[in-house]
Amino acid sequence: MRLLNVSRTASLGTLAATLFVASSLAQAQSVTGTIDASITLEAACSVGGTEGTGVDFGSLAFGSHSALFGQVNAEIAGGNGITILCSPGVTPTFTLLEGANDGQAAPAIHAMENTPDGNTFVGYTLYTDANHTNLLALSGTIELDPFTDDTTQSIALYGQAFGNPGNLPAGTYEDILQVQLTW
Repeated sequence: MRLLNVSRTASLGTLAATLFVASSLAQAQSVTGTIDASITLEAACSVGGTEGTGVDFGSLAFGSHSALFGQVNAEIAGGNGITILCSPGVTPTFTLLEGANDGQAAPAIHAMENTPDGNTFVGYTLYTDANHTNLLALSGTIELDPFTDDTTQSIALYGQAFGNPGNLPAGTYEDILQVQLTW
């Protein structure tokens, strides 16, 4: 009888293992599907690697000179110009909007104000060429070539400041030009 009991126990064990495997197989199911991925890119431009508003387009530093100077020249951003990068298909336009002291030192278009006294101005004008023959007037524009890849384009601007020997006190003269890049 004992032998029969062992045999019955072995059969029950085998049956239990078979049922466990069968139930595991019955529960092993899968579901397949997809995940959608997307991104929307908007046309964009950067100036000197910076996007957004309030971007620094560079500086026009005429340097230090005698208060008796007659005329001095400078180039925006130290000779490299204003570096622009836009997404492919964009044709940007640079516009000179206005200066803080425009018309204060005729015949120049713009004027740097003597910061200590606020009553004296050094006039200056912007040009698109180093020979100072192509004037960039107020609301004047420069259209760049259409962008096709990651090659940057530069806008070269040249300034010419006009002294008034014997009439300008020593001091620091400053102005802020408002410009815009549109696309």
